[in-house]
Amino acid sequence: MTIPARDRLKIFGRLLGLFPPGKMIDLGAGHGKFSMIAADAGWEVTAVDARTDRNVPAPGVTWVESDVREFDVTGFDVVACLGLFYHLTVPDQIDLLARCKGAPLIIDTHLANGLSTHPLSEEVEELGFTGRLYQEGTGLLSSWGNPQSFWPTPDSFHKMLDQAGYNLVLAVEPWYLPDRTFFLALPGPS
Repeated sequence: MTIPARDRLKIFGRLLGLFPPGKMIDLGAGHGKFSMIAADAGWEVTAVDARTDRNVPAPGVTWVESDVREFDVTGFDVVACLGLFYHLTVPDQIDLLARCKGAPLIIDTHLANGLSTHPLSEEVEELGFTGRLYQEGTGLLSSWGNPQSFWPTPDSFHKMLDQAGYNLVLAVEPWYLPDRTFFLALPGPS
């Protein structure tokens, strides 16, 4: 099932609406539409992306050109990781989740659930996590700096989140692509 982009924006707005406005970081902000929705809802938004090709100036959004793997994500009330997670390697995924620890996390990502139409490798295990590798391209919608990314299985994705202190993870159903949906990960005691 494919849903229109405007519906993805609505889903994000509804998830973000569960929290009182504060400081939000949009990691791998790309076109900035999610950042603009947050700013319109009263959030103070920092939009971080290594590429500036699609940055659109918008009130309430501070754009930062930076690799998300190097940007300090502390001090934010909510972290948005939309269309970014599946472009990272396993070590970068683990590191990012550890750096986000303590803040609610909204993730929109592909997972290696056996339903993908993308060309993925055979199943592999890296650092105790199972998934499939994806060969990245060089365009605006590709990873930044790594030729291959890791798509964890649903079980490994939840294991990663749990190890980073996200003990409650809610998935938006139905998934809007066979292998992709939004997740709301909330920190809590283990």
